[in-house]
Amino acid sequence: MSDEDREIDIESDADDEECNQTFSSDDKRAHHNALERKRRDHIKDSFHSLRDCVPQDDSKANTNSSSKTSRAQILRQAAEYIIRMRDKTTQSDKHIQILKQQNDELHAQIKALQKSQGGKSGHGSSSFLNDHHGDEDYESYEEETVVTSPPTKKKKTKATNS
Repeated sequence: MSDEDREIDIESDADDEECNQTFSSDDKRAHHNALERKRRDHIKDSFHSLRDCVPQDDSKANTNSSSKTSRAQILRQAAEYIIRMRDKTTQSDKHIQILKQQNDELHAQIKALQKSQGGKSGHGSSSFLNDHHGDEDYESYEEETVVTSPPTKKKKTKATNS
């Protein structure tokens, strides 16, 4: 019996209950069994979805096939994965804060240099500092910069004429 057939069967049983008809104990048991089967199938499908969402370690994946992973293992792996992702997020947030602080310090240094060189003339760097403000200019500078590698040396091969 397919899932749709079960749902229709369960729904039709539920409709019958609404009509205040009395059911035999066999009918009640069959209805209860169908509901329980549907609940177990839903739990099973949810575990399979969770197992598929959590990446497997290569070392563990070789020893256990994913279809034979127990529910306890799936839950443990999911919990470990969530903890790893929380730690990674925390580390990334700390790194972002450090970078923002460094960025602020560099902006302060730029302003100090601009202020100290404000009255002096003949410095090309002061025009550079005045022309480039903010992260947008830096990003566009990165895009314009082209990194070229030095030319590689080609081995000379002697062509033999036959």
